[in-house]
Amino acid sequence: MHVSAARIEPDFPLAAGPDLFKTVSSHWPSGVAIITTVAEDGSLHGLTMNAVIALSLNPMQYLISVDKGSNTLPVLKAARRFCINFLGEGQRDTCMLFASKASDKFASVKYQFSRTGLPMLEGAVSCIDCDVDSLVPAGDHEIIIGNVRHIEHFGGEPLVHFRRAFHTVTPG
Repeated sequence: MHVSAARIEPDFPLAAGPDLFKTVSSHWPSGVAIITTVAEDGSLHGLTMNAVIALSLNPMQYLISVDKGSNTLPVLKAARRFCINFLGEGQRDTCMLFASKASDKFASVKYQFSRTGLPMLEGAVSCIDCDVDSLVPAGDHEIIIGNVRHIEHFGGEPLVHFRRAFHTVTPG
């Protein structure tokens, strides 16, 4: 049986726009992560995001998507390495801190350095150190593909973002 694709007339108005895009996207639950890095001068930088994807097993790679207006993006591009901190259920305040434009986000959080020298936040479920493999411009974001160098898994329940609010997972 052959099924042909529906054809959309060129003058048919499509129901799409930023508000609908945000609403639909908010109905897809995602984990919450803080991406950390160290600048050449030794200063620590980080930002909150949920656009984190396990991209490839061989080689092991993760994809992150960073807003082109982010203060952390130039540091990430220069440092060419980053740590993905998958947040635990008790880290809502940390999430909001790293989503802000605060100047010293690390002053009020506990962290330690990974084996590769990147900040790992205390309370994270897992931390994954990556070296930047490639940068891809995409709309108002920059996609950064990282090769995994080191993984630490601490366990615990993740912080989840769904319908513009934070939730926790109850294993069933």
